[in-house]
Amino acid sequence: HLLGNHYFVNLKALLFAGVIFENLRWVKIAKEGLLTEIPEQILNDGANFELSPMYHSLILVDMLDMLNFSKAFPASVCDELVCSLERYIPKMLRFMEAMSHPDGDVSFFNDSSKGIAPTNKKIQGYAEQLGFENNSLEINQLQVVDNYASGYFCATAHGSKLIFDAAVVGPDYIPGHGHADTLSFEMSVGCERVFVNTGTSEYGLTENRTNQRKTRSHNTVEVDGKDSSEVWSGFRVANRASIISRSAEIVDGCSVLMQAQHDGYKTRLGGCLHTRKIVLSDKNLTITDFLDGAFKFAKLRFFIHPELAVSIKNDILAIEGSYFVMNSNLIGKSVSILDSFWHPEFGISIPNKVLEIEFKSSQEQVIFTWSNR
Repeated sequence: HLLGNHYFVNLKALLFAGVIFENLRWVKIAKEGLLTEIPEQILNDGANFELSPMYHSLILVDMLDMLNFSKAFPASVCDELVCSLERYIPKMLRFMEAMSHPDGDVSFFNDSSKGIAPTNKKIQGYAEQLGFENNSLEINQLQVVDNYASGYFCATAHGSKLIFDAAVVGPDYIPGHGHADTLSFEMSVGCERVFVNTGTSEYGLTENRTNQRKTRSHNTVEVDGKDSSEVWSGFRVANRASIISRSAEIVDGCSVLMQAQHDGYKTRLGGCLHTRKIVLSDKNLTITDFLDGAFKFAKLRFFIHPELAVSIKNDILAIEGSYFVMNSNLIGKSVSILDSFWHPEFGISIPNKVLEIEFKSSQEQVIFTWSNR
């Protein structure tokens, strides 16, 4: 009755049980269900339709398991199902790579946490044993991957990687793992994560669960203290942000430009549209946000990985990693460095810092530059 990943893994279990116990009725139910659910739950760019990197990896392992199982019992698993598995798995591997950081683990969009799904390395190794190619992205190359069906962009440039959420919250009938994170992003320099959404540390009907799903817990803009999509209870979403426009291109062979607009703050009584433009180039990141329409106040947040040192002196922000130093000139801006928490795994909360900038007009721009140590 929950559908989504719950139904999918039940069908997988029924397929295994039906073959092992030679129950043709179970096999028939599993086969018919999977032939419907695979194209429903796996989008054309390979993304699992619940748009959680963690659940994507789990479903990918299920797909690999079923293909592996079909090789062990070739007479019991129909060719049509095998063909479907072989068609979707390569796209799923590419999406997993695009949505992961160079450290080899998941990004934190929607409900996503480390330690639940196997690591990318294990999944890729499993896939290679079944005959699939490695799909690793070269982060030193200037490139942009448009996962058009899910809505996520992935850009790499000169050793850095950025993932930009220009996606809807999730499927209309099962948005339970969605967060109000529209137009948020995450970024790594080399193998060091720099900007991170706060993550997911628990499920249930708790205040922590609600707060982790809210816009204020993501690297995006919060307007008038509201969420871009109305998350409530533990797994509910009411009014949801829609993506109005999105695009990406390589400019003059030296930078990646990504931009998108959503209507999550627009209502029949007023509100505004939020447009974000991101430019990534060699050791430079420019984030420009526009608010088109009426609003009282707005805040822009950047959550910084806890292993990085953060300081501000004479309105110059410094973020120091093991292999890089990043700076941003914040003169003239209304800036705060606040305490926060990063939740990389269930049950874990690690103190970190968040850069908070209050809008003084309808546009706010922040430029980050960095150099190697």
